[in-house]
Amino acid sequence: MADTDFTSAPKESSSSSSAYKPLVYDLLNRLNASFARVHRNMTLLEKAGIFDPLMMQVLNRQSQRLRAGANYHLLGTLRGIEERDRERFSGPPNEQDS
Repeated sequence: MADTDFTSAPKESSSSSSAYKPLVYDLLNRLNASFARVHRNMTLLEKAGIFDPLMMQVLNRQSQRLRAGANYHLLGTLRGIEERDRERFSGPPNEQDS
């Protein structure tokens, strides 16, 4: 389950928040692309026909479960950060600096 109070999320200033978020989203994209490559390669290995098909399905399911779990937790933290930013930027401009 995602950390709902987001206490482990970094407490950022408004300037550092905008600096690191593009990198974080890019890294999450790369992580998911890597999981997609694992899935494709597992499928190709299964099609080779020399490995136990049931074991290949188990391994593929485990990698998919890991991907889903990682996304659930990582995106849960990001959601909290985005919600804080939304609240901060929804106020009048003079309140954004506090």
